[in-house]
Amino acid sequence: MTHETQQELLTRALAGDRAATDQLFEAHRPTILRLAMRALGNVDDAYDVAQETLAYAVVKLPTLRDHTKFTAWLRQLTLTHCTDYRRRRGTRRLGEPIAQLNEASEEADLTQRLAIRDSLKLLSEPHQDALLMYYVGGWSIPEIAHLLEVPPNTVRSRLMAAKRLIRDDLQTVFPYLNPMKLANPTLSESHMSLIEAAFPGSRIVSVQADPEPWQPFSPRVKLALSDGTQRTVDFRRIDAHRIQLAQALARLGIPGPQVIAGPQPGQSLCLCQVPRGENLSLWALGGTPHRIRLATERAIEGLDRLQACSEGLMDDPIGATLPRRTLLDEVAILTDDERWNADPWLAEAGAERRAWLADPWFADAVARVGAAVVEIDTPLVYTDYMFFFPQGYRIQTGTAPMDDLVGWPGDPHYGENPLVEFVHVFGHFGDPLLGLAMVWVYDCYPFVHTGFVEQVLWRRGVTQREFAPRLALKALQMIARDLPLERPAGEARYWQSLRGWAEQALSWM
Repeated sequence: MTHETQQELLTRALAGDRAATDQLFEAHRPTILRLAMRALGNVDDAYDVAQETLAYAVVKLPTLRDHTKFTAWLRQLTLTHCTDYRRRRGTRRLGEPIAQLNEASEEADLTQRLAIRDSLKLLSEPHQDALLMYYVGGWSIPEIAHLLEVPPNTVRSRLMAAKRLIRDDLQTVFPYLNPMKLANPTLSESHMSLIEAAFPGSRIVSVQADPEPWQPFSPRVKLALSDGTQRTVDFRRIDAHRIQLAQALARLGIPGPQVIAGPQPGQSLCLCQVPRGENLSLWALGGTPHRIRLATERAIEGLDRLQACSEGLMDDPIGATLPRRTLLDEVAILTDDERWNADPWLAEAGAERRAWLADPWFADAVARVGAAVVEIDTPLVYTDYMFFFPQGYRIQTGTAPMDDLVGWPGDPHYGENPLVEFVHVFGHFGDPLLGLAMVWVYDCYPFVHTGFVEQVLWRRGVTQREFAPRLALKALQMIARDLPLERPAGEARYWQSLRGWAEQALSWM
């Protein structure tokens, strides 16, 4: 059906033409049925849900405000009915209970249910879909990504942002839903000794594990101090060497984690102040495209400031202790067990790395990348792949509920939302662009979709051909770390995407 035919039928259907209504929905029945089949995996269930969706859509058609979004509206109705069908059939995920986000409990208080329903309305359609499909429908993140035709990291980001937004809203309605709720009442002896050393005589009020997504501090502890006041603190693992590095960076204008106490000899556990400002990624996701644009600028600024510390760190005694990794060293990591295991992130996985190294396609790709990086003579800078991820920066938020500055060059308000803390400040001397390739391959939502990578490359005058070996190298590292040698029979989007990025980068070389 052409767009023009659909719009004509829709116009007639909204005017009460029953024949046009039947023709319009019958034309979309196969699409609805296919989507329900993908969602439910059962022909009989899919037919039932498709029929329910069509009947409901006919009744609700007059409520459609934007007629150009008819197809998207119908798709969302289908997914909503699939989610409800799975809930009614008892297939809802039991892992992380969030039943209060929907009417999962018939005994729930009516006032609370209505407040929750109103809170859900504050979310955008994509955030509602992700939240309800995961917590009510019981689909896994890869399944949701497949159904919505988006990368898994996009689903994860939407879930994080949706939970944060609805939690903040519900907190004003139900103060007893304390976000500092006791998540794990048991703190280790090391935790308690640091608390006692910093705040003698204090009492634990609450403990929260993983208080913020994508952040390295946990747990967060609220304390009742001996003077009657309260204080909230975080725990984070920072060894003595990294504390010295953070102090050197602070002298160079990089505000990092603020350690209150620790670490004890031979340990890395530290008691820290709660980070200043707000997670840049969450702040961006909670606003308009203007906010995302400003957040992109701040992320680029943060990266530039960290790498600009290179000369200062080289002049500091701590700089002599930092590792130096050229692009040739990065290639060697793929083939050398000792180097691979020395990288904490790579060493977490890589069960089939040896199988990949024996694969002709992979071996040829490694050889080509190795030959290409020999020709690259870029000076090493202070860097780390985490410097390129915006969640590592924290921004000072404004007082208005929607603080969305445009931030054009010369905008007098541009400085009102400065970076106030760098969460990930620990790095090494390496290639200045390799981490950027990881953002590209890893699909850092929403920044990879705002041209973050392209803007950094353009501002630094880097060509596609110059970037290609870095992109290929990082894709190969992630393939060796994350993928089985054989393409999975079922969900294979991640497997295909990494292979695709590697092959595209090789074609650019």
